[in-house]
Amino acid sequence: TGPRAPRPTRGAQRGSSGIARGTMASSRPTLIARRERELTERLLNLSLVLAEDAGEEVPELPDEACELWTESDVREFYRTGGGHRPDEETPWRESEDLPGGTREENSRLRWSNPRDEVDASQAPGSEDYKRVAMELGIRYRPDGLFPPGDKILAELSRERGNVPFEKLLLDEEQRLVTAESSWAAGNAAAVGGRIDLRCFLCDDGSAEEEGTTVGSKLKAAVRFGDGASIGNGMSAHGGAIETVLDEATAELCKITQGPMCFTTQFEVSLKRPVALHETYVVECEIVKLGIRGMRIFVEASITAEDGNVVAECKAQLANMAKIKRSRT
Repeated sequence: TGPRAPRPTRGAQRGSSGIARGTMASSRPTLIARRERELTERLLNLSLVLAEDAGEEVPELPDEACELWTESDVREFYRTGGGHRPDEETPWRESEDLPGGTREENSRLRWSNPRDEVDASQAPGSEDYKRVAMELGIRYRPDGLFPPGDKILAELSRERGNVPFEKLLLDEEQRLVTAESSWAAGNAAAVGGRIDLRCFLCDDGSAEEEGTTVGSKLKAAVRFGDGASIGNGMSAHGGAIETVLDEATAELCKITQGPMCFTTQFEVSLKRPVALHETYVVECEIVKLGIRGMRIFVEASITAEDGNVVAECKAQLANMAKIKRSRT
């Protein structure tokens, strides 16, 4: 589609009176709504003329086109014999009738089959998760936050028994795949300078030799960028710190217990400010299992390079696959 015309500079031609400005602001939604109605009516009339010229060879214009498309979109639709569909390419539209504005694309469902409705009883087990995660490792992150030769990340990579992995999810066919879109994991979490968490399973075999996953451990290196700050370059937001602990404890459970583990209780203690653009170590350990492994109890911490613990947590997760099986 062609470029949209630039908007007039906000604030131009406004009166100096606060009352005048308030009146203009309060009437803006009405003016915008009237402009939208007039534009829709004009595009409807235009579409009737173009449809008559095009004949029966061109399909009918979609019902929402005159409300959502630009004039150039409508003309291009008829010029291409109905082949042009801007809503399928870049569904985007702005309005100023609500604080902060809105975007038309946000009314569309991104995922046609939400994965929260997985059949837990049929989900892959921990060995499947562990095998696929170790095979894939941690892929290159083009938006990653770690500098070349990062000391802590290098040490974790060299530490004996540490195996790098990243979050896996189940697709529509219940296959394990990496998380392409995630608030807390992978490259998606690092976009915008938010969080870059890189996990390692401490696979020294000690827990397996005891016949239980109690004692299983995860270590990770993490960095927080500007997008994770309280604001304007201040220290990392408490929510970002909690996100890292929540994600790390969950991943330890999933790779040792199975992919259907979900956090049910989470208690965190923030002890010190967490600086941006510095590397911290995350350590997690499974300390207890409930009856038949249906509940998993995990403790975790985040430590600065100087050895000071900046945050700690205790988490309880539910293994929904085992809970499901116990009810059948």
